[in-house]
Amino acid sequence: MEKVSKVKIVVLSDNFTSTIIPPLIGEWGFSAFIKADDVGILYDVGNSGLPVLHNAELLGIDLKKDVDYIILSHGHSDHTGGLGNEKLREKLRGKVVIAHPSIFEKKFLNWRSRLEYIGLPLSRDEMEREFKLVLTREPLEFTKGVMFAGEVKNYGFPRYTSGLFKAEGEQIVPDNLLDDVPLYINTDKGLIIITGCGHSGILNIIRHAREVTKEERIYAVLGGFHLLSSPKEHVDEVLKDLESTAEKIGPAHCSGFQVRMSSKYIDMGVGKTLEV
Repeated sequence: MEKVSKVKIVVLSDNFTSTIIPPLIGEWGFSAFIKADDVGILYDVGNSGLPVLHNAELLGIDLKKDVDYIILSHGHSDHTGGLGNEKLREKLRGKVVIAHPSIFEKKFLNWRSRLEYIGLPLSRDEMEREFKLVLTREPLEFTKGVMFAGEVKNYGFPRYTSGLFKAEGEQIVPDNLLDDVPLYINTDKGLIIITGCGHSGILNIIRHAREVTKEERIYAVLGGFHLLSSPKEHVDEVLKDLESTAEKIGPAHCSGFQVRMSSKYIDMGVGKTLEV
């Protein structure tokens, strides 16, 4: 895998805002803008798209001109719902969208003992009319030094899919979230791993990243780790592994607060930036 010379990651949407000036906004969900050398990448589009639009403008990011690729981490609406926002969609229309084929499955959450739909707001036909759609289960280095991870296999660590379901034929069945896809960026300092929710399990993701990129060093792990409902003992085990692996740990979105208790913690709330 090639390396990028320069990368800048800016969080556009997250559960928490991390700046006073400018006055940015957040919501449950995630989106980050990545500049890898001269290539602009939007990783997820948030829940409503409102923070992405508002924050990008205040942070000087022109979504129409600066974004070359849109990567969708998985099919849940807190990461894809922004595509239902016509104002955001107008700025992004015609761009290349890369995702796993299962992103179009009808997805549900068991929320307070009720099944609630949490899937993509657009159909496949609508997506193909509005964007240049690339669907793959395989790792794809779509620009120099940046890899769409493809399907993350298991390496003996937990996946986080409790309470999540999908429609399969005439049945509702548990969803293993095979469409959960991180992003791997190769730098001189090692890999930067960005996750949307990390349903595949952040420890599985790290092993997968090393296998498919052939790079052992992990510089930073950022994004959603889906540990918010995990018992403290499990979070402690994950954190111990992460601290022995990565130089920087930037949990966001659904990661919970326990995993932030690390000497390697960096804040990756709305407005925060990581540059290498």
